[in-house]
This record gives sequence, structure tokens and C-alpha cells, in this order.
Amino acid sequence: PEKRMGTLTNQELVNLSDSLQKFDDFMAPDSSCLAPLGESPLEKGIKKFFNPDFVAVVQRPASAYSGFPFIVEMGIAYGGDIKSGGPHVYRYANRIPLLYDEGSDVVLKVVNDTDWGRYKVKGEPPFIIVSHICSTRIPYKTAGKENVADRQEIERELRLALQFLSRKLAAFMSKKGQAEMAKKRANLYAKYIPMIAEFCTELAGKKKEPNYKKILDELEPAEVKSEEKPVEEEKPIESK
Repeated sequence: PEKRMGTLTNQELVNLSDSLQKFDDFMAPDSSCLAPLGESPLEKGIKKFFNPDFVAVVQRPASAYSGFPFIVEMGIAYGGDIKSGGPHVYRYANRIPLLYDEGSDVVLKVVNDTDWGRYKVKGEPPFIIVSHICSTRIPYKTAGKENVADRQEIERELRLALQFLSRKLAAFMSKKGQAEMAKKRANLYAKYIPMIAEFCTELAGKKKEPNYKKILDELEPAEVKSEEKPVEEEKPIESK
């Protein structure tokens, strides 16, 4: 039924507000006016400057805050030429680097709120996070335009992007740990199998030792295979 806004009771206003927040059929914002970097150029740029052992990028779907459309893009990289002491955060807004006042930026807030131990990242490893926010109106905190305000919609998209990339990083770290364990086992086998073969030959009263080199050679392909297995795609967890 039609009703004037001025005639709505307090409870009706609350019900209207709740219904609008749960309504999912609003039209998506028009992002044709935005100029995102794109996943491929972002990935190529990270590889060019850091030569990482692992890199993953994501571009979130267009969203909006206060009627202004925006797109969040993010990349994460580990190893290579990256210095330890991470995460090192590189922030961009409308393709312009933000170099100062990073402590109060919404990107740093999202990064610092992340429990990296859940993603198998411990200590201060060599990894970086590159974030890019493009919008018709970036919500800067100050006139200097060096940090982005923590608007709820932007913060949510940043968190979803970081969750998605962090899960990919965790998969890489897990495979990296498995490869390191396989290498340690191979080194132990290479050290002790010759001694075991020698003792077994003496106990058996034979002069010729068994051919144990074939066993050692079979360990190397398994290690390489575990490192080269591609990371599976995962969908971001939508937080409410």
C-alpha cells in the first residue's frame, strides 16, 4: 500500500530500513566510467619488479558507496626479490600511489586485522600486498589525499579480496612446506641408505651391495612434482 513518509510510525520506519538492507535486487552500479588496472597488467607488474616465487591477483566486482561506483583490485606475492619483514603494503587510488599516512588507511586496517597464522604465514616472511581502489570519488580522509577512509562498503570489498588471495597463499605455503619436508627426507635417505646397504651386505655374507641409487633417484621427481602442482581456484567467502 502507498503511504507518505511523514505518516510512517517509528516501527514502520525500522521495518522499512531492515527490508532495504536485505533487498538484493538493486541494479549493479555502472562501472563503465572507471579505469581499473586489470588482473593481467597487475600480475605482470608485480612479476617484473619483484620476481616472486608466488603471485596471485583478483579484481572484485563493481560496488558502490553513497551512490559512487568503485572497484577494488589486489595482488599478493611471496619470495623472489621481496625483502623479509612483510607484509609490505603498496597502496594505489585511481592509479596514483599513496606514499604517506598509511597507518590510518583502510587498507592497512584490513591487513592488520588479518590473522596470518591461519594462512600458514608466520614471523616476518618476504611477501607484499598491492591494493588499488578506483572510483569516481575516492573517500580520502584528508585534503592531502594520502589515505582512504574506512567506508563500510570499501572495507568489505578489501576484506573479501584479501581473504581470497590469502587462501591462495596458504595453499602455496602448504605445498612449499611439503616440498621442504620431502627434500629433508631425501637428504636423510641419501646419507643413511648407503650405510644401511653396506651393513646389510655384510650381514648377508655377500660382496656386492644392492643397487640403492635407483631408490634415491625416485625421490627427486616426487619433490619437483609437489612444487609444480598448480594452486586450485577458490571462491571468496562472503562475510555478512
